[in-house]
Amino acid sequence: MRVYELGFILKPDLPEQEAQESLENVKQVLASGGASVDKVDDWGKRPLAYRVHGFWSGHYIFIQYSINGDRSLNRELERRLRVSDHVIKYMVVRIDEDLKRLAKAQARRAKRQPVLDAKAAARAAEAEKAKAKAPGKPEPELPSPPPGEPEPAEAAAAAENSAEPAAAEASAPAPEE
Repeated sequence: MRVYELGFILKPDLPEQEAQESLENVKQVLASGGASVDKVDDWGKRPLAYRVHGFWSGHYIFIQYSINGDRSLNRELERRLRVSDHVIKYMVVRIDEDLKRLAKAQARRAKRQPVLDAKAAARAAEAEKAKAKAPGKPEPELPSPPPGEPEPAEAAAAAENSAEPAAAEASAPAPEE
């Protein structure tokens, strides 16, 4: 079984209903040729990289489909897209070899993953041991304030102390005479 991806771009000024009709026509051609449609991605209107037939944007549609053996369907599909007034660009790409390579790479990665996890856990345990054995780092020294200014801790304490007597005086009853 071969898997293909068809990408085509419709005119941007095409009404949404006609764009859907074009998509249905392509799906009908695929179904009549014995292909099974696996996935349809309608990206909508997007800008083009360069001007094509006077248009700077287009309606992008991608269809992934599978065929058993007969490749004449692709020729018929391309012929219909070439003569269609709504289509400004199209391309058919065989992707089953890429999908096989991807599945193979994922299987290798899944097989290797437990080993990688074990190595990562061992490294983390070693780092914890080294951290526990190593003497603690001294705290970095803060820069000293310019001469004449009190230390930040002293300034905060002085502000606190000066606020307390004022608050105590405000809440104390007035002396009676």
